Amino acid sequence: MAEKMRDGIIKRGSLYYYVVTERGRFPAVDRQGKPKLDAAGNQIVRTSRQRWVKGAATRAATKALRDEARNAVHQGTYVTPKDLTVSAWLDQWMTAHEVELKPSTAKTYRDKIELYLKPTIGHEKVQALSPSLLSGVWRQMQAAGGKNGKPLSRRTVEFARAVLRKAMEDAVVERIVQVNPVVGSKMAKRDGKPQHTTWTGEQLKVFLARAAEDRWAPLWELAAGTGMRRGELMALRWDDVDLEGGLVSVERSVTQLGKERVATSPKNHERRKVAIDPHLVASLKAWKLRQAQERLAAGPAYVDAEGLLFTWEDGRAVLPDYVTRAFGKLQAAVSAALAEGGEPALPRLVVHELRHTHATLLLRDGVPVHIVAKRLGHKDPSVTLNVYADVIPDDDTSAVDVFSKAVWGA
Repeated sequence: MAEKMRDGIIKRGSLYYYVVTERGRFPAVDRQGKPKLDAAGNQIVRTSRQRWVKGAATRAATKALRDEARNAVHQGTYVTPKDLTVSAWLDQWMTAHEVELKPSTAKTYRDKIELYLKPTIGHEKVQALSPSLLSGVWRQMQAAGGKNGKPLSRRTVEFARAVLRKAMEDAVVERIVQVNPVVGSKMAKRDGKPQHTTWTGEQLKVFLARAAEDRWAPLWELAAGTGMRRGELMALRWDDVDLEGGLVSVERSVTQLGKERVATSPKNHERRKVAIDPHLVASLKAWKLRQAQERLAAGPAYVDAEGLLFTWEDGRAVLPDYVTRAFGKLQAAVSAALAEGGEPALPRLVVHELRHTHATLLLRDGVPVHIVAKRLGHKDPSVTLNVYADVIPDDDTSAVDVFSKAVWGA
């Protein structure tokens, strides 16, 4: 004999269900799903409705769930149960959220979602996410979340976690979940300070000397001599360069979407002026002369209308992704030449690590952190301290010497 409903609880099959009265605005519909209209032809809207919700295997446990739900309704924090998956929510969220993002940032978000979040938790229900579940996901992702089960860097996992955290913050606002489950999730403990692959001053000197005949030698010199990001370098115009004053103004950045260049503001909107040394000034003057000769030789076929610093012989803009590939190929050629001559090999870098090399050389030589931060375009020196903690000398002997000479004269 079927069990009767008692106290808003009824058994259906092996589970109990409870009824909860939701508050809000609910358009009334008939049994066929058609809108119910009043005498004036307007759709009827109700301020409450009853919903049956799946409970637990026992009446007592279901009663506890019912009481919790009714209390949430009273407090105004009740969230309607939904079967929405993480994958579906991330798609919905990105569609709405990307209008306020730079194209490059939106692409990065989508990449992290498609490569890491959807494969691991895309099938999960949004309302089933919990800090403990996500903590396990981050650990697994870091251990084997890369291509063919390879480990992922902590930075990559942290970025994926940050994207999900933003998405779940909006899920709270949309009343899909009560609390953000990412907030309480834990990443695996850091294994020491962050490390960067960089060149010493001597190694950088060797590379630049070997690369002197490369078309893009001025680009590699400017990257290493200023610490500018790839996108900032490729967005430079001659109007941004004061060769007499030895200053480069970082006003914009470019990113690549498909085969197109998309202009944006610099990262964190940190426009800045970066001083360059006499060697770089001379290098850029020679490059400007070469570019003028190419413009003259190309005549009407020369296409650059922006006055870009780095262009092909016919004035075409250089795509950022090409720069990454060209730097890798040049390194391979330099390494081969060094090996042939029996000289020591150089550590393999990606182009962004010229930026790390610039910062590392300055910090190791005692240049104040706030100066380095300004050159790099970091919003706050604390960012520089965090990123380059491994290269800042922590021996306080020099501090003792400075104090001794200032006070005791010794």
